[in-house]
Amino acid sequence: MKKILFLFFMSITMSQAQTAPALNFFCELKVKLDPALIVGETPHGTRRIIPIIGGTVEGPKIKGEILNGGADWQILRSDGVTELEAHYQFRTDDGTLIYVKNTGIRAATPEIAARLAKGEKVDANEYYFRAMPKFDAPKGKYDWVNNSLFVCTGERLPDYVLIRVWKVM
Repeated sequence: MKKILFLFFMSITMSQAQTAPALNFFCELKVKLDPALIVGETPHGTRRIIPIIGGTVEGPKIKGEILNGGADWQILRSDGVTELEAHYQFRTDDGTLIYVKNTGIRAATPEIAARLAKGEKVDANEYYFRAMPKFDAPKGKYDWVNNSLFVCTGERLPDYVLIRVWKVM
């Protein structure tokens, strides 16, 4: 009997482990930036702050404008990986203010990182840029984002950062 129960629970665990969650496209953010403020070398790596000055948000169920006043606080590690932590806000086209905290990493070779830093167009397949945005919205039309998990890809373009966001189902 114990063996049968063990096999039953193992089959449930195995079938659950083999099913990955689906992703549904949520939105695309085009985040405009000012030049980086370089704090300098710290015990954790090179610290820099990149002001977020505007942009757009567009998706099947949401549209809005990224507001001036946020920033991306970055640490450039000695292994070439950049740790990202962006805090900013956008206003939807119906007037709702939504706060964003996006944490992730960008990994690139030193050559690709130098090209990105110069503002050159680099194919997104040449580096790894992934993050986990968290949205905070007031009660109402968008409050469902408070109880959802999201993942995103990032692409550094000469004039903005393109972030594509999916809801984890």
